[in-house]
Amino acid sequence: MIGAAWQLPKETFGPIFAAHYIGAAIGAVLFGWFADRYGRRMGVVLPTALFGVLALATVWAYDFRSLFVLRVLIGLGLGGALSNAIAMVAEYAPQRARATLVSLMYAAFPLGGVIGGPVSALLIARHGWQAVFVLGGVLPLLLSIALWLWLEESIRFLVLSRAPAERIAARLRIAPGFVAGTSDSYMLPQGRKLSLRPTREVFGPEFLRTSILLCIAAFAAQLVIVYVVTWMPLVLASIGMPVTSAILASVAFSVGGIFGAVGLARVIDRDKSYRGLVITFLVSAVAIAAIGYLARNWYALLAISFATGLLTVGANIVLSAYAATAYPTAIRSTGLGWVVSLGRIGAIAGALFGTALLAAGLGIESAYLIAAVPALIGGLAVALVGARHQSKVVYA
Repeated sequence: MIGAAWQLPKETFGPIFAAHYIGAAIGAVLFGWFADRYGRRMGVVLPTALFGVLALATVWAYDFRSLFVLRVLIGLGLGGALSNAIAMVAEYAPQRARATLVSLMYAAFPLGGVIGGPVSALLIARHGWQAVFVLGGVLPLLLSIALWLWLEESIRFLVLSRAPAERIAARLRIAPGFVAGTSDSYMLPQGRKLSLRPTREVFGPEFLRTSILLCIAAFAAQLVIVYVVTWMPLVLASIGMPVTSAILASVAFSVGGIFGAVGLARVIDRDKSYRGLVITFLVSAVAIAAIGYLARNWYALLAISFATGLLTVGANIVLSAYAATAYPTAIRSTGLGWVVSLGRIGAIAGALFGTALLAAGLGIESAYLIAAVPALIGGLAVALVGARHQSKVVYA
């Protein structure tokens, strides 16, 4: 609709689609740092409000350049809100259900995309493309008001920043009849203070290896997901499959991802180990490779697409819960911000990866066999993080 209104060729929308990934990569790092310095609460509220304001401003976009800039800026809010929401849920969640609760929150992200598609189509048909951005701006602004009014600061951050004892006690639910004393003091088991340079600590000697490995895993996971989702309809259409059937295969992938995130998280919380995450990455490589060999059988393709989504999207979402345990409270949002940021860069690489495979003229079997390699790399990276922390603390 926008292309037709502005008389833009279709190929100009490649950078437009990539713009929000660029913004999200920057926003995750920027607002992650902000949340470690000034609090999780405002680290969620501000980027949510920013997202809403800039989505509304998109109504007044008038050409390619203005739309591209606004998409980048919208991505800033989206990336910042997501990474800090992960950190906040991880800090409020009990350890026995942390992976599940983080995954439920994160799974709402693709679910919003599934619901948003039909709603957007209806709005465009009745009111034009601007209506999508009006709704997409108003809802986050209303949400930011609700967050401002009712979202409480992370208790761990309050303790770390030496907030008044009565403020901390007011948020604690220790036991029936518990009454906090004015002389009470609270502390975290890690014995750290509020970090003045969280980025330096994330990439300092203690966490450098962990940060690099988690960033590699996030990059690989997002690369694979975007490649499969973005290019599956086109690749399948190239072997003669009807476009509608190819799109249904992509939908099966997305639906599988929603179930996979929660299912894998429950396994991890039950076993008290992230070994399942490593196994999921490795098995997902087999599933990705199998797509190329099963593509000509419609029912087998639906099944393997669902299984691939279950494994790849599940691994990507639970990876965030894992990353939240790899850093102490003082640098958790910054560390997660970098992991989410590299994931978004991996998403951009996934689109380019698909372009390169198509340009190489490979058969569908070879293309998906090569696409399985990043999943193997991601699994190896997570395994090495696990080896690094096998005898060390997993941060609460």
